[in-house]
Amino acid sequence: MKRLAVVVLLLGALGLIGLGYEGSIVFQGGHGAKALSMGGAFCALADDGTVALWNPAGLSLIGSQIWLSGATQNLFGMVGHQYVAGGYKFGDYAVGLAWSMATAGAKYSVNLFVGTVGAKIGDFGTLGANLKYYSETIDGATATGFGFDVGLLIPVTPEISVGVVAKDLGVTISGQTVVPQYGAGVAVKLLDGAVALGADVALDGGFNPLKFGAGLQFVLIENLAIRAGVAVPEFNFDAAYFSIGAGFGIAGLTVDAAYVLKDKPGETLVLSATFSFDELFAPTTPEPGPRR
Repeated sequence: MKRLAVVVLLLGALGLIGLGYEGSIVFQGGHGAKALSMGGAFCALADDGTVALWNPAGLSLIGSQIWLSGATQNLFGMVGHQYVAGGYKFGDYAVGLAWSMATAGAKYSVNLFVGTVGAKIGDFGTLGANLKYYSETIDGATATGFGFDVGLLIPVTPEISVGVVAKDLGVTISGQTVVPQYGAGVAVKLLDGAVALGADVALDGGFNPLKFGAGLQFVLIENLAIRAGVAVPEFNFDAAYFSIGAGFGIAGLTVDAAYVLKDKPGETLVLSATFSFDELFAPTTPEPGPRR
């Protein structure tokens, strides 16, 4: 109960920060095939290279010590979106760097540079924060802005975790303040992690509903998973759309694909990959010499 009370208090405090914001930005929609194939229900799962765009608290939960990740998509056939990130974990702490770029036609582009830190707080959970720098170019004119994100992940039980995140606090670009986004999610892992269920709610700075998402992941065999999800914009079930995807891993490389099945404005194929350098940097064990 104490952990749930902390979640409620954190959401309330973040809400006071976000009142009165105007505008929004494409990166708040997240990226990555694993997350988007589960309807964007990733706030309480956040365990791959796209954590900086979902919940920075997940950074210290990534299984690799040193990793590099990338993702690409053409969002609904309208906006190109690229993402590259890397991270390093040491003990209960982790740091990461990420770059993301979105383009729409020849006259609009926006770059996002992110520095992320994460830490495990004993048995309580994990805490993470992003420092962001935006550079937006419209018809040759460029404007910039700084902001930050804060996230928290709490394991309520060994099978159930809760996540909360506040994105884009204090960002102003071209004199327009970006609307922050608040998210809360729950994840349930069953059958020793072979099945994962997630559900997320996203709200804007005035706590108006932006999206509800729910997803499922099922590990068929080791290193091979299938996924499916549903997203409900503004909690309008008539506008709901579905997504499917899969992922596999081999020799430190994980590749994920997702297909977002939305009629309007268009369908989206998302591809992601993450490579772990742990085996490359692992100390070698000398072979035993001949006995004398």
